[in-house]
Amino acid sequence: MTVHAALTEGEFSLKDSLTLAARLAKKLNTELVGVSAMPDPARAVLMTGVSMHGMMVATGGSLAEGIREAQGEAREMLEKTYNEVCDAEAVPAELRKIEHHVGLPSEIYPRITLLSDAFITPHECVSDGSDHGLAFESILLDKRLPVIAAGIDDAPSFDTVIIAWDGSPEAARAVRFHLSILKAADRILIAQNQDRIDIADRHGSEDPALVQTYLESLGLTSEVKYFDGKIAKGLLELSAEEKAGVIIAGAYGHNRLEELIFGGVSRNLLRADHGPALALSH
Repeated sequence: MTVHAALTEGEFSLKDSLTLAARLAKKLNTELVGVSAMPDPARAVLMTGVSMHGMMVATGGSLAEGIREAQGEAREMLEKTYNEVCDAEAVPAELRKIEHHVGLPSEIYPRITLLSDAFITPHECVSDGSDHGLAFESILLDKRLPVIAAGIDDAPSFDTVIIAWDGSPEAARAVRFHLSILKAADRILIAQNQDRIDIADRHGSEDPALVQTYLESLGLTSEVKYFDGKIAKGLLELSAEEKAGVIIAGAYGHNRLEELIFGGVSRNLLRADHGPALALSH
C-alpha cells in the first residue's frame, strides 16, 4: 500500500495535509510518498512571464534559467516541510520518500492517483483556481478516482470516520475506494439523513445494513447514526459531536467541485469554518 501526498507550493495549508497523510501512513504501516509537479522551465516561459504557481521567478539570466532556479528553491522548501512533518509524526525513514515530477499538477497527480491507496491534497485545492485546483477536479471528475481533501480542524485523526450513505453508486464507490481510511479508523459511523431517505424501504439500496454487511466481510465493525435537516449542516454537526476526523462521501454532477457533493450543499461543507477531511469519489 502507498499513501501519496501532494506537495503544493504556494498559499496552501501544506503542513495540515501532510500531517493527515503521515498519520494515515503510520496507521496503515505503509509508505508515504510526497509528490511535487512543476512544468518544464521552457514550457513555463510560454505560460507566464513573472511567476509560476506562487513562485517568484529569480532575476538575472534568461527567463527559463530564472524559472529553473525558482523551482529548485521551491523543491527545497517542499522537502524541508515534508521532512519536518514526517519527523514530528515519527514516520520511519524507510517509509518516506519524495518524488519530483516535471509537468503540470493536472497532468501528474491524476496519473499518480491511478494506483494510490490514498491521495491527499490541501483543503484549498478543492476550489483554488490554479492548476492544483484543476488537478483535484481532474482526479475526481475526469478519472473518477478517489481523492482526499485535508480538513480544516486541528489535530487530524482517524479515531472516528463517518460514511455519508444514501444508497447511490457514488456513495458506494466512495466506500470501496477509501478502504484505506476505513481500515485505519478506530470507529466507523454510517450517517444517513432521515429526511432524504425512506427508511421504511428496508430492502432498498439506502439500507445502511448493506454497508455494515460489506464492512463486516472485511473484519470492520460499524454503527448507524441518523440525522435530519440540511445535509451539510447535519454532517458537520455529527462530525463535531463524534469528533470525526474524516467524512467519506460520494460526489455528484459534472460542474465545478463546489456544486457537486450531495448536490448543492458542497459549499457549506467546503467553506465551513471548521470541518474534518473529505474523502471523495464520483
